[in-house]
Amino acid sequence: MKEKTNWKPFAICLAAFCLAAAGLLLLYLNLRPAAVKGSKTITLEVVYEDSSTETYTVETEAEYLEQAVSEMEGLTIDGSRTEQFGLMILTVNGVEADYNKNGAFWSITLDDTPCNYGVSQQPIEDGQHYRLVYTAGDAS
Repeated sequence: MKEKTNWKPFAICLAAFCLAAAGLLLLYLNLRPAAVKGSKTITLEVVYEDSSTETYTVETEAEYLEQAVSEMEGLTIDGSRTEQFGLMILTVNGVEADYNKNGAFWSITLDDTPCNYGVSQQPIEDGQHYRLVYTAGDAS
Protein backbone atom coordinates (compact mmCIF):
# COMPACT_ATOMS: atom_id res chain seq x y z
CA MET A 1 0.00 0.00 0.00
CA LYS A 2 1.29 3.43 -1.00
CA GLU A 3 1.89 5.98 1.72
CA LYS A 4 0.11 9.31 1.20
CA THR A 5 2.42 12.33 0.77
CA ASN A 6 1.64 15.31 2.97
CA TRP A 7 2.16 18.42 0.82
CA LYS A 8 1.03 20.88 3.47
CA PRO A 9 4.51 21.59 5.01
CA PHE A 10 5.98 22.05 1.51
CA ALA A 11 3.21 24.48 0.52
CA ILE A 12 3.70 26.49 3.72
CA CYS A 13 7.47 26.73 3.12
CA LEU A 14 6.93 27.75 -0.51
CA ALA A 15 4.44 30.46 0.50
CA ALA A 16 6.81 31.75 3.19
CA PHE A 17 9.67 31.87 0.67
CA CYS A 18 7.55 33.79 -1.86
CA LEU A 19 6.47 36.30 0.80
CA ALA A 20 10.07 36.80 1.92
CA ALA A 21 11.25 37.30 -1.68
CA ALA A 22 8.46 39.81 -2.33
CA GLY A 23 9.34 41.67 0.89
CA LEU A 24 13.02 41.88 -0.06
CA LEU A 25 12.12 43.15 -3.54
CA LEU A 26 9.91 45.88 -2.08
CA LEU A 27 12.63 46.82 0.40
CA TYR A 28 15.18 47.12 -2.42
CA LEU A 29 12.84 49.20 -4.58
CA ASN A 30 12.17 51.62 -1.71
CA LEU A 31 15.77 51.97 -0.47
CA ARG A 32 17.79 52.06 -3.70
CA PRO A 33 19.30 55.43 -4.60
CA ALA A 34 17.06 57.40 -6.92
CA ALA A 35 18.17 59.74 -9.65
CA VAL A 36 17.68 63.41 -8.80
CA LYS A 37 16.30 65.72 -11.46
CA GLY A 38 17.42 69.34 -11.78
CA SER A 39 20.67 71.26 -11.79
CA LYS A 40 23.51 69.97 -9.65
CA THR A 41 27.25 70.43 -9.33
CA ILE A 42 29.51 67.43 -8.79
CA THR A 43 33.26 66.91 -8.61
CA LEU A 44 35.24 63.98 -9.96
CA GLU A 45 38.84 63.40 -8.91
CA VAL A 46 40.90 61.05 -11.08
CA VAL A 47 43.66 59.26 -9.15
CA TYR A 48 46.30 57.67 -11.37
CA GLU A 49 48.60 54.73 -10.64
CA ASP A 50 51.42 57.06 -9.51
CA SER A 51 48.96 58.80 -7.10
CA SER A 52 48.88 61.99 -9.19
CA THR A 53 45.41 63.51 -9.45
CA GLU A 54 43.27 65.65 -11.71
CA THR A 55 40.01 67.22 -10.56
CA TYR A 56 37.00 67.99 -12.73
CA THR A 57 33.84 69.86 -11.76
CA VAL A 58 30.65 70.15 -13.75
CA GLU A 59 27.27 71.79 -13.35
CA THR A 60 24.80 69.43 -14.97
CA GLU A 61 21.20 68.37 -15.38
CA ALA A 62 22.37 64.74 -15.69
CA GLU A 63 20.84 62.15 -13.41
CA TYR A 64 23.62 59.55 -13.62
CA LEU A 65 27.39 59.77 -13.30
CA GLU A 66 28.19 58.67 -16.87
CA GLN A 67 26.14 61.53 -18.30
CA ALA A 68 27.84 64.05 -16.01
CA VAL A 69 31.32 62.69 -16.79
CA SER A 70 30.65 63.05 -20.52
CA GLU A 71 30.09 66.78 -19.91
CA MET A 72 33.42 67.32 -18.06
CA GLU A 73 35.85 69.28 -20.24
CA GLY A 74 39.24 67.61 -20.65
CA LEU A 75 38.12 64.23 -19.27
CA THR A 76 37.82 61.23 -21.57
CA ILE A 77 36.67 57.78 -20.54
CA ASP A 78 36.29 54.67 -22.65
CA GLY A 79 35.56 51.03 -22.12
CA SER A 80 33.25 48.19 -22.94
CA ARG A 81 29.47 48.37 -22.63
CA THR A 82 26.85 45.78 -21.81
CA GLU A 83 23.10 46.25 -21.88
CA GLN A 84 22.74 45.04 -18.31
CA PHE A 85 25.53 47.01 -16.59
CA GLY A 86 26.30 49.87 -18.99
CA LEU A 87 29.86 51.17 -19.39
CA MET A 88 32.76 49.37 -17.73
CA ILE A 89 35.56 51.94 -17.64
CA LEU A 90 38.85 50.64 -19.07
CA THR A 91 40.60 53.87 -20.05
CA VAL A 92 40.67 57.31 -18.43
CA ASN A 93 42.46 60.15 -20.22
CA GLY A 94 44.40 57.59 -22.25
CA VAL A 95 45.50 55.54 -19.20
CA GLU A 96 44.36 51.95 -19.55
CA ALA A 97 43.70 49.63 -16.62
CA ASP A 98 43.99 46.10 -18.01
CA TYR A 99 42.81 43.50 -15.54
CA ASN A 100 44.11 40.66 -17.73
CA LYS A 101 47.68 42.02 -17.68
CA ASN A 102 48.15 43.09 -14.06
CA GLY A 103 44.78 42.94 -12.31
CA ALA A 104 44.29 46.70 -12.68
CA PHE A 105 40.88 48.37 -12.86
CA TRP A 106 39.24 51.77 -12.38
CA SER A 107 37.21 51.90 -9.17
CA ILE A 108 34.55 54.51 -8.41
CA THR A 109 34.07 55.91 -4.92
CA LEU A 110 31.68 58.45 -3.46
CA ASP A 111 33.26 60.29 -0.53
CA ASP A 112 35.85 57.46 -0.28
CA THR A 113 33.13 54.77 -0.09
CA PRO A 114 33.03 52.29 -2.99
CA CYS A 115 29.96 52.79 -5.18
CA ASN A 116 27.45 49.97 -5.44
CA TYR A 117 26.74 50.81 -9.07
CA GLY A 118 28.77 51.28 -12.22
CA VAL A 119 29.26 54.67 -13.87
CA SER A 120 26.13 54.24 -16.02
CA GLN A 121 23.81 53.42 -13.12
CA GLN A 122 25.27 55.58 -10.33
CA PRO A 123 22.70 58.31 -9.50
CA ILE A 124 24.16 61.71 -8.64
CA GLU A 125 23.12 64.49 -6.28
CA ASP A 126 24.23 68.09 -5.88
CA GLY A 127 27.55 68.58 -4.11
CA GLN A 128 28.80 65.01 -4.37
CA HIS A 129 32.51 64.22 -4.70
CA TYR A 130 33.48 61.14 -6.69
CA ARG A 131 36.90 59.56 -7.16
CA LEU A 132 37.90 57.43 -10.13
CA VAL A 133 40.90 55.49 -8.84
CA TYR A 134 43.38 53.40 -10.81
CA THR A 135 43.56 50.26 -8.71
CA ALA A 136 46.35 47.78 -9.42
CA GLY A 137 46.32 44.15 -8.42
CA ASP A 138 48.00 40.92 -9.34
CA ALA A 139 46.38 38.88 -12.09
CA SER A 140 48.08 35.65 -11.11
